[in-house]
Order: sequence, then C-alpha cells, then structure tokens
Amino acid sequence: MKKVFLLTLLLVFILSCSDSEKYELISGSWKCSSWINEASGINKCNNNVQFEFNSDKSYNSIIGKIKDSGEYSIQDGLLYISPKGKMEFAVKITKLNNDTLVLLMNQAGNREVLSLLRVD
Repeated sequence: MKKVFLLTLLLVFILSCSDSEKYELISGSWKCSSWINEASGINKCNNNVQFEFNSDKSYNSIIGKIKDSGEYSIQDGLLYISPKGKMEFAVKITKLNNDTLVLLMNQAGNREVLSLLRVD
C-alpha cells in the first residue's frame, strides 16, 4: 500500500510540472555533454553541439559547422522544433531541470540520447 501511495505521489509530481514551467526551465544556453547512439554506442557530441532556447520560443543551434534557427514549443513532454524553411519534428524530453536537459531522439530507427548541460 505504501508503494502505491509513493508511486501515485511521484506521478502527481511529474504531471504537475506545467508546460509554462518547462518553458522557464528550458530557456537559456545548453552545451552537449553526451550524444549516444544506442545501437552503435558512439558518442556523437564531440564538444560541438550547442542550443539556445529563448523565452520568446525561438531557438538557435550549432551542430558541428551547421547553424540553425527557428521556433520551438513544448507539449505533453515533447519538444517540437520548427527550423526555418524545414519540416517540424519532435523529440521526447526525458529530463529537464535547472542544469540538465536530456532528449530522446530517433535517428533512422535507432534511439539516441542527447544530454545537455546549462551554460549560463
């Protein structure tokens, strides 16, 4: 019975973080700490991945030598990215707090986990 209560309490806590709170948490600059392709085990981070999420729901990113910008939104635990001139896509937010952002992505059917640390 105690375990059920604790699980229910945990679920309520997780669901209580509204999208507006997530926007506040995600706003800022982030740098890659790891980017693991689970099929190969390769870390694709190479210290050349950065994101900046702005409070006006715009973003800028640098992945390698490729710079990108556009808009983003957060709904139901998913981060929707709309790059300028490209199709929108979504990634799952598995962790978001003051200093860590972890995203679950799909690359050609393989799971990838991108871990970012706050810069500012």
